[in-house]
Amino acid sequence: MAEECSVCVGIRIRPFNSREKNLGAQLCVDVEGNTTILQNPPDVAEETGKGKEPKRFTFDASFWSHDGFEDLPNGYSQALPGSKYADQQKVFETFGRKVLDNAWEGYHCCLFAYGQTGAGKSYSMVGYGANKGIVPTSCDEIFKRIAANGDPALSFEVQVSMVEIYNEAVQDLLVPASARPKKGLDIRESNQLGIYIDGVKKRAVDSYPAIEAVMEEGTENRTVGSTLMNATSSRAHTVITIEFKQVSTLEGGATGTKISMINLVDLAGSEKAGQTGAQGDRLKEGCAINKSLSALGNVIEKLADKAQGKSKNIVIPYRDSKLTRLLQNALGGSSKTIMICAISPASSNYEETLSTLRYADRAKRIKNSAAINENPQDKLIRQLREENNKLREMLGSSGGGAAGGENEEEMKEKQQEIAALEQALQEMQRSFAERLSEAQANANSAAQQKKEKADVTLPHIANLNEDDLLTNKLRFGFKDGRTRIGRPADGEGGPEVALSGPGIQAEHAVVVNTSGKCVISASGEAAATTFVNGSTLEDKASGVELSHGDRVVFGQCFFMFVDPSIGKAAELLESGKVSYAMARKEQGTGDGPTEEELKASREMAEELERKVKEAEDAKAKAKAEAEELLKQREDEFREQMERRQEEWERERQEREQAVASDERAAAEQAEKHAQELERLQHEFEEKQRKAEEMAQKRIQDLEAVAKKAAREEEEHRQHELAMQRLEEELMSVMPLVKEANLIAAELKRPQRLETKMHCEINGSKRGTVRVMAAVTRDGARLYEWSPETLENRVFLLRELLQRCEEEGFEVADQLPDEEDPLWDPIQVERMIGISQVLLEGVLVQVENCFDARILSTEGFQAGMLRVEISPLASDGTPGVPDSEVVDDPEDFLGHRLGVQVHVIHATDLPEALANDVRIEYNYWIDDKPHEVLAEPGYNQNPVFNYKKSFVQDPVTSRFLEYLKTKLVFRVYGKDSAA
Repeated sequence: MAEECSVCVGIRIRPFNSREKNLGAQLCVDVEGNTTILQNPPDVAEETGKGKEPKRFTFDASFWSHDGFEDLPNGYSQALPGSKYADQQKVFETFGRKVLDNAWEGYHCCLFAYGQTGAGKSYSMVGYGANKGIVPTSCDEIFKRIAANGDPALSFEVQVSMVEIYNEAVQDLLVPASARPKKGLDIRESNQLGIYIDGVKKRAVDSYPAIEAVMEEGTENRTVGSTLMNATSSRAHTVITIEFKQVSTLEGGATGTKISMINLVDLAGSEKAGQTGAQGDRLKEGCAINKSLSALGNVIEKLADKAQGKSKNIVIPYRDSKLTRLLQNALGGSSKTIMICAISPASSNYEETLSTLRYADRAKRIKNSAAINENPQDKLIRQLREENNKLREMLGSSGGGAAGGENEEEMKEKQQEIAALEQALQEMQRSFAERLSEAQANANSAAQQKKEKADVTLPHIANLNEDDLLTNKLRFGFKDGRTRIGRPADGEGGPEVALSGPGIQAEHAVVVNTSGKCVISASGEAAATTFVNGSTLEDKASGVELSHGDRVVFGQCFFMFVDPSIGKAAELLESGKVSYAMARKEQGTGDGPTEEELKASREMAEELERKVKEAEDAKAKAKAEAEELLKQREDEFREQMERRQEEWERERQEREQAVASDERAAAEQAEKHAQELERLQHEFEEKQRKAEEMAQKRIQDLEAVAKKAAREEEEHRQHELAMQRLEEELMSVMPLVKEANLIAAELKRPQRLETKMHCEINGSKRGTVRVMAAVTRDGARLYEWSPETLENRVFLLRELLQRCEEEGFEVADQLPDEEDPLWDPIQVERMIGISQVLLEGVLVQVENCFDARILSTEGFQAGMLRVEISPLASDGTPGVPDSEVVDDPEDFLGHRLGVQVHVIHATDLPEALANDVRIEYNYWIDDKPHEVLAEPGYNQNPVFNYKKSFVQDPVTSRFLEYLKTKLVFRVYGKDSAA
């Protein structure tokens, strides 16, 4: 009987990574029990106006893995005493053990990890080093439970398959990349087998080392595939399926089986499906990887609506992608499903984190109907035969004279289904011992081939990948003599090291090994796309001698050179001497800040910090001195008064002893004493007032110094962070631009890309610098792409190149414009530049006329703009009469204030852009920009004579702060070349 169950959902929060630490990221996530709390970062709160009200999401589990841990000598990260840190074992105990318990009962199970790239999905699923994830721990636990079985009538059979979905193609990772079908495997559905992958290889395993070896083989084949196919691990979905069968020998010799399919799924980076910066890209949804995650989101949304009873006729779009088709059983089917969502705790990833939490919140509403899969083997085989015979009858009844493409396609589909069912029948009738023997033979053969291909006792290169799990999986040894590197050949005689991808030539490079000394050389076009430590092999005809740890790049294939006489690849990686990020950064040299600049920047920051500390210390010292001075004055006055009092008391006693007739003299003396007391009191109060004023003034002066130093330090810190972000953007964009140019050259396309830096000014003291990719043709700029659009287009270009290699390069020539990754509507209008004028004159109520420079986005002067800013009198006319002038700007608060903006003309605009010139500017808090138009046509000195008045009623303190900034004008013109 089926059991209704909800999808079980857990959230895991990782530590800050090095990038987030360098950028001073703020923590915006917290955990209370099973509730995940997302705090609005200050900038988001300010923009949305929603304050700092946190968002709360409750799940089956919320794992805090951000801090509160220590690393043991073996590398395992465990919780500190009293910490809420969730280590790998806790995650396994919560979810992994639940998967195994369900499998043992005979339910199909699915566990999949979701989240943006770098959020920690692979860490939870696979793990690193001693911190083993759910997948290896679950595999180990399966065989521990099998070993503990004491029932002789119960035996177990375990088979493993491993596939990857990339670009809507299902690839078998237990098959070498060169032997796979180019378009991947088909996903089919049978009444008896359910949804399955046609032709996928299943490996029988009988121990944890055996299953570990299978996964290692799959990971290595995945690395080879990604290298050959230009794939990126963050854009591929990996599915490990463990077929777990319990065979019971019943009375009378009959057997029964209980089958569980355990699917462990590591999804692609979720931010690729909805990256905010790529929203405007017309081809965003054209990318197949985006399509699969979008389809998964749609399926989860529809299933959540169905579970809540929003509509009875909801059609679940499982067939929209290969991923959702494969997960159909896990989502809304007969499987017990667990979803782990990995999120970043950094405020810089707030949007992606919120999106992931909302995604998980919808997923937990999905209801599945799980049933124990307990069928006798013979019955299942009989049902498969019956299903196969029905298909044959259907095929026979259709006859041989069917006309029309649809009927032919249907017949072909049925024939393929018959072949798949026959293969399933043959596989089921084989004994587990036969399958195990075959798997061991295949494993031995694969190990031998691996040993022959990559002898790590020789000097060799090992691959570098953005995914640590795929790094150091691909190795090529260099025997004595020549080793050729290049594209794989169709027949024999190809290079010993076969690579493919943009920039790789048929005969790309040669490595000559002479008694352990390896020299690499390349010539022609290949020399320009071969790099050693970031330098090309151009003008190096004699080659470059490779040293241990050198980064070697062929086109877009990244490697490190390993000299086994010095050390191992693993040691280089663990020590941090070599990394993919380092090699990638070397590819983008020349445009980022130099080490000297960064060092000077750090020294300046330290100097500013020292000044702030000195100012704070001086302020504290002055405050202490003032307090001490006041205390000293009070003590002096008290002593003086006490002496006077003693004298008066003595004199009083003397007077009492004197003759009573001298009363008049005594009265005069008393009056004199009272006046003296009053004078002293007044003198003390005056001295105290002056001392307090001096102390207060000194404290205010020191506070001003401290505030100025703190402001300078904060400005410098923001500048340093901006420089780091700029450097990161450059290191990301420049290799993509290089790769796009390599692919464009291979496709014989005329477009070329260039990296551009745009300075964006928003009225603040410091502008921001944005990195863009300009697409040009024959030197003329066509359009510009943001980094997000560029990344999307490069993935589309990789897919197009792959298609061309499979189907012929005429595919690229036949593409319509709207499907072409290198085509966009030409941007006829371009920004000439930005001009700024001060608004502060309004505060002192004087008219100001400015001849302001127009600065291009590259930072060069592109003309002048004349603008007049005038305060308005009470009757609305420009200029303020003396009778209305106020002395202090604070007097404007709560009253009415008018401002007129008069744009007069522009001069000396660039000849190429001086067509249909117009200006935009944003005033105060207006939602839409204001537009200033000139006469249409060509004019390098256009006249605008534009006037617009603005009235603020009442004036607020925020408006007064706004008037201390600058008004920014953006000048546009149409490019005559476009």
